[in-house]
Amino acid sequence: MDTTAMTQWINTITGEQLDRSSLDELRAKAHRAYEANLHIFEDEAEALTAFGVVPIRTLAAIAA
Repeated sequence: MDTTAMTQWINTITGEQLDRSSLDELRAKAHRAYEANLHIFEDEAEALTAFGVVPIRTLAAIAA
């Protein structure tokens, strides 16, 4: 798998489109945050969003 291939995910804090490696790192970070804060996050996806990471299509839907 090409870890430098761009994904359809964006970091809304930095504005950068994420490559596979960056997305995997942020997913691991979100997983740890979720496990440590079950009372705050509903699921890992919510923790990932808290780090500013969302699918690009989400931004397109908001803009429409």
